[in-house]
Amino acid sequence: MKKIPAKLKFLLINIAAAIVLISGISIYILYWLDDYTQHDRFILVPSLYDMTPEEAEAVARHAKLRIQIIDSIYNEDAKPGTVVEQYPAEGSKVKENRLLHLTINATSPEKIVFPNLQNAAYRQTLQTLKNRGFKIGRIEYVPSEFKNLVLQLKNKGKQIQPGALLSKGASIDIVLGYGEESNLVNTPHLTGKKLREAIELIRNSYLNIGQIIPDGSINQQTNKMSAFVYQQTPGINQPVKAGSPVNVYITFKQEKIIALDSLVVTE
Repeated sequence: MKKIPAKLKFLLINIAAAIVLISGISIYILYWLDDYTQHDRFILVPSLYDMTPEEAEAVARHAKLRIQIIDSIYNEDAKPGTVVEQYPAEGSKVKENRLLHLTINATSPEKIVFPNLQNAAYRQTLQTLKNRGFKIGRIEYVPSEFKNLVLQLKNKGKQIQPGALLSKGASIDIVLGYGEESNLVNTPHLTGKKLREAIELIRNSYLNIGQIIPDGSINQQTNKMSAFVYQQTPGINQPVKAGSPVNVYITFKQEKIIALDSLVVTE
């Protein structure tokens, strides 16, 4: 057998040693990166709703997460100073030390300067009020030669003066002129629409929202605004006095939604 030259043997040994060394370093780096990035290791985000910032921080720290308060809003249905929104949402899978963004319920609502909307058009008034953060209450009609012109705006039964400071989210009632002729409107087609769309259609038709009647598919945890209208009274395209209430029946049941080809849907 031919003997390998010493120089070649030395070169081959060095190449083999280099391959072993590089392989070892690569394996180490892969294991280190896997540990550093916590590959396949997740933390389920806990629910922080209704907690104070101190309580939320303690829960987050226990879960090896961090929190940051990024905003505050006013929700009259929630406790002041508690978490009303969080991102990522409860149950999301995140890595250790992830920052959770929280929105806190303000202790009092933001105050807004009320605009001058007297003698404005009704639909323009609706849009302006919504853009300013107010809720739309009821519409009322009073005798006037100017049909559907905004004559007054009220909050809790009292007339609002332009420039007054009102809480954001306050409910505003709109007083309109009845006009000199019979003020009849046709009821809109609401069946098959989501509740939020139906409410907009009712208001834009110069009518009031009457009763909102849920069926058994809706509970306190469901978002009623996303439910579908499967029946309405008065029915579709019925002539009624402006300002009349329209009742809607809402559901999440697919069979009722599919059955909306007819105007009458029974339980």
